[in-house]
Amino acid sequence: MDFFKYQAAGNDFILVRSVDSRNALSAQDVIHLCDRRYGIGADGLIIMEADPEHDFSMRFYNNDGSGGMMCGNGGRCIVDLAFRSGIIPKNGGQSWTFSAPDGVHTGRIISADGNKSTVLLSMNDIADAETLSLSGGTAYRMNTGTDHLVIFRDDLDSLDIMTEGRRWRYDSRFAPKGVNVNFVQISAPGEPLRVRTYEKGVEYETLSCGTGIIASAAAAWLRGDHSGKYTLRSTSDTFTVSLSCRSGIFSDVELTGPVELVFQALL
Repeated sequence: MDFFKYQAAGNDFILVRSVDSRNALSAQDVIHLCDRRYGIGADGLIIMEADPEHDFSMRFYNNDGSGGMMCGNGGRCIVDLAFRSGIIPKNGGQSWTFSAPDGVHTGRIISADGNKSTVLLSMNDIADAETLSLSGGTAYRMNTGTDHLVIFRDDLDSLDIMTEGRRWRYDSRFAPKGVNVNFVQISAPGEPLRVRTYEKGVEYETLSCGTGIIASAAAAWLRGDHSGKYTLRSTSDTFTVSLSCRSGIFSDVELTGPVELVFQALL
């Protein structure tokens, strides 16, 4: 099978097109392929498959073999793969529609230059955002395709992400599934919000997390920044998020950021 190695702001994935049931990948296969010493190496693996109603479907796995959730960065990568594979949108427009574990998404290419693209991805409404009181201050929990906890800090440069991230990821209040943990620092006026993320399923700090970027923007709204459009910077690159909120429900959620096709090979 062909596979494609992508990175989206340093969050890297193996993408595979149309694996049929005779050549399905097990959780152990995913773990092996994502291993950085004995496999290809990636934060996660994504399978693009045919879909009877949409342009394609997306299955996402963390590098520990777990699945059943959405990945914002991976969703932007699979849209770029559709673009480079010559898949023509069924609606005749410039956007691809695809199904994922959390529902239906659309994405489009904003710009493309060589192996690099900027991709806009529409996300589902966020209807479960809640404010929590944790030791050290206020936090925000929500599902943006997977569960996230957002904590605002003023010490992002010196913060021990592994220790603090694991502390909240495995907190009994979020058992049994756990949460991805996003630490956000408000910068000077006009500067991007800074975000660092500990991701469950990979169990370390990733260089960026698309659903975490969205959760961080929604949390900024809950803190009082009702601009509706946010610039956020992960460890490695910059994103924009637009959204609106009415009666506690976030809608019109869009994530825009970079992707790069690193290489293609035969597996």
